[in-house]
Amino acid sequence: MINTSNTLRVSGLASGMNTDEIVDSLVRAQSARLYKMQQTKTWTTWKTDAYRDVNKKVDEFNRAMRDLRLQSSFNKQIAISTNESILSATVSGKQSLSSYEIKDVQPAKPATTATVKFFLSTGLDPSKTLAELGVEDGSADGTGKTSIRINGVAYEFNLTDTLSTVLSEITNNSPITASYSATEKSFTFSNDMAGEGFDIKLEEGNSNLLAQLGLTAGSITEGSYQSSPNMSVIKGTNASPAKMWINGLEFRSDTNSFTYDGVTFTIKGATEIGQSVNIMTKNDTDAIFNRIKTFVDKYNELIKDLNDRLTEKRYRDYPPLLDEQKKEMKENEIKLWEEKAKSGLLANDSTISSFLAEMRNSLSTMVQNDGAFHSLKEIGIDFSSNYLDKGKLELNEEKLKAVLQSNLEDVKILFTTKAASEDPKSTTVNNKNIHDQSGFAWRIYERLNETTSQLIKLSGSISSSVDTQSFMAKQLKNLDENINREQVKIKAYEERLWRQFTAMEKALQQMNSQSSWLYQQLGM
Repeated sequence: MINTSNTLRVSGLASGMNTDEIVDSLVRAQSARLYKMQQTKTWTTWKTDAYRDVNKKVDEFNRAMRDLRLQSSFNKQIAISTNESILSATVSGKQSLSSYEIKDVQPAKPATTATVKFFLSTGLDPSKTLAELGVEDGSADGTGKTSIRINGVAYEFNLTDTLSTVLSEITNNSPITASYSATEKSFTFSNDMAGEGFDIKLEEGNSNLLAQLGLTAGSITEGSYQSSPNMSVIKGTNASPAKMWINGLEFRSDTNSFTYDGVTFTIKGATEIGQSVNIMTKNDTDAIFNRIKTFVDKYNELIKDLNDRLTEKRYRDYPPLLDEQKKEMKENEIKLWEEKAKSGLLANDSTISSFLAEMRNSLSTMVQNDGAFHSLKEIGIDFSSNYLDKGKLELNEEKLKAVLQSNLEDVKILFTTKAASEDPKSTTVNNKNIHDQSGFAWRIYERLNETTSQLIKLSGSISSSVDTQSFMAKQLKNLDENINREQVKIKAYEERLWRQFTAMEKALQQMNSQSSWLYQQLGM
C-alpha cells in the first residue's frame, strides 16, 4: 500500500476508531487493479525472457547446421597414407590428383652443436669455493685469481668463487654453456652456435683450474677431444633439408612439411632403399555423416524443447507474487509458488506453433531437382511414426553411410541446391517455387533466420541488454505508465480518506468540548 503524505493526520482520538486500519483496508481494496497490473508486468517480463531463451536455442541450432547448405561441406577430402610412421598427409586445398607415390623420403635434420662431456672418477661439491677445491692462486700480485682459456679467450675468476658461480659466469659470458651433474659426476660444455666448425677448446690459464676440476685441455676441431671411456664428444653438424620424390618430382624443404597440389605432406621418418609410400585422397564421408547426424540430433532437441513449452500446463491460480506477499512467505514456499506461476509461459503460442509446422513442412516436402534423391527418407532420415514424438526425426545410420559412400554427389544436391530467382528478396520462406526447388538445408536455414527475426521483433535481440523497440518492450512500457498513473490515483485516494477522517475527528473533538462546557453550566 502507498503511504506517502505530508498531511497532518489525526487518528481516532475522539471517535475511538482504529483509523489506520480502516484506511489501510480501504486503500488495499482500491489497489486491486494496481496489484493486477504489477502481476501482469511480472508475467510479461517472464514471457519476454522465455521468448529470448527460445531465440537462443533457435540460433544455436542454426549455427550447428548452417554449413550443411554449403557445397564445401560435402567436398571435404581426407588423405590416407600407407605408412603413417614415415609420412602423413592432410588435404589443405584443392587437389588435381587423387593419389601420390612418394619415394626416397629423408627428414630434415637440424644443425647440431659441438659438445664435450667429461666423466670424473669422484664427485665434486658445486657449493665449494675454488680454493676449497684445491685451485691455486695464479695471480702475480697474490690477489687470489685464476683463469681458463675458452676458444682462445681468457676468463678470470676469484678463488673465493664457488664452482656453481664459475659455471654460471662461463655460461653467461662466453660462447659456451657449462654445467655439472652430481648424478653423473660429469661436466658438460656445449657451443651456443649450432653447425659444423664451431669448436670447444679448453686451455689452462694462469694456474691449475682445469686439472683440479678433472678436466682435460684440448679441442674438438683439432681432434684432441675424442670419445673415450672418460669423455663423450659430438662434433657440430650443419642442417640438412628434407627431401623426397613425389610422382617422380623431387621436393626439398628446410622443415619436414611440404605442400603440393593442395596436399600437405609431413615427414616423420626415412624410407629404406626401394621403399615407397602411397598417399590417396578421398571424400571425407565420416565428417559429412557427422554433420548430418548433428543436424538430426539438434533438430530433435529443439522441437522437443519447443513442444514441451507449448504443452506445459498453466496454473492460473498461481499468479506472480507481489513483494508484500513474499515477505509473508518462506524462501522454499516462494520457490515452489513461482515454479507454478512460471509454468505455461508459452503454452499454445502461435509463433512457436507456426515455426514447428513450417519446419516440418520444409522437411517433408520433396525437393524438385535433377538429382537421384528428392526426400530425406531416401537417404535414411524419416519422421517417427509415433505421434507422441511430435515430429521427431529418426536416422538410419547404416543407410545414410551407404548412400554417402555410393552417391555423395546427389546427397549434396539434396541439401545444398538453391533455386535461382530474379527477385533478390525471394527466399524459401516467402516463395513456394523457390522453397520446393531448394535443398533441405537451405529451407531450414532460411526458416530459422526468419523465426529469429520474428522473435527479435517480439522480444528483442538475445545479444542486447537494452530493448525499447520490440513488441514485448512496448507492452512493458505501457504497463509501467499505467502502473505509475494508478499509483498516483491510489495516493490521492489515501490522502482524501485521511482528510475526511481528520475532519471527522476534529468535528467530534469540537462537539465533545461543547458538551463538556454545557454540562459544566448546568452543574451536571
